[in-house]
Amino acid sequence: MSTTPEEVVAAASDLLAKDEVLKKQLKAATKALMAQQAAQVLASGQQVNEVHIESAGDISVLAPLVLKGASEETLLWAKLNGRLYFALISPAGQACDCLARLQALGKVQGGGSPKVVTGNTTLPLERVAETIN
Repeated sequence: MSTTPEEVVAAASDLLAKDEVLKKQLKAATKALMAQQAAQVLASGQQVNEVHIESAGDISVLAPLVLKGASEETLLWAKLNGRLYFALISPAGQACDCLARLQALGKVQGGGSPKVVTGNTTLPLERVAETIN
């Protein structure tokens, strides 16, 4: 209780500054991790790839990195909080068509561009994987 209001304000300002630095470091580390995962996905040569994400937004960072080196339709997927998060990657520009077929099945949220769409669903992985074939 011997802390002055000025000291409290200074301490709060210091914490906010440290928070900004940590957020930037986390963003950089996440991007580096996603780049590493993209390289692993591309090296695997598989069309369907399980990836590890910490948040729903991670797959949106990963997908464009995979697109840069993909030569065929690719599905990235991860389970998070009981939902299947996915990215459909189509160098030929068919990703939106794949998403439309998925959305016709119901219980699918997502969007994106002709080459990359991301989303989530409660559908089983097998149903989602069928859309790239």
